[in-house]
Amino acid sequence: MKGKTVIPFTTHEGSGLANCVDDVKKAFPGANVMKGFCIYGHEVRTERAKVEKWLKGVEN
Repeated sequence: MKGKTVIPFTTHEGSGLANCVDDVKKAFPGANVMKGFCIYGHEVRTERAKVEKWLKGVEN
């Protein structure tokens, strides 16, 4: 993964990203690990706008 960009994302029910970003950085030390995104699992079907906003930010 050296030189690759990794963008962590996850669903959760209260833990947020927890250690996700740090764990990815440890697993892939040569990768460019960007800021992660998380969303409550129960919001996945109703909060599409949150995901779309995040994706637009990733594109830029």
